[in-house]
Amino acid sequence: MKLDEIIKTGLSRVDTIKVRTAVNPLLWLVGLTLPACLSAAVVIADQIVRLALLALAAIPILITIIAYFIFLFRDPDRLQSEEYRIRQRALQILYKKGAAAEIVEVANDMPRLKIEKQAQEHDR
Repeated sequence: MKLDEIIKTGLSRVDTIKVRTAVNPLLWLVGLTLPACLSAAVVIADQIVRLALLALAAIPILITIIAYFIFLFRDPDRLQSEEYRIRQRALQILYKKGAAAEIVEVANDMPRLKIEKQAQEHDR
């Protein structure tokens, strides 16, 4: 596989990412540093530099795992998608304004209606 094909494939995969969470920037950091550091560690012959590159590749992974567990226990909603958090906030605002339960039910069903409508359009 040529380098330009690999880049095109990677960029097409980037477009498919739809879930945005608080951990996404760290996952991007892992995705960028890990291949670069591992490929450099394979090429470089010096043992100390190789170990430094491997450690540099491991640091973002450890930071991502630690951040995930911090969010898991302190603020689990930050691990949800951005769309989920927006809908949840909208429902909280409706509750604060004293909205009736019927309005809240309609607000809950709206994303499902969009998905069903998209599925019907896709079937056509």
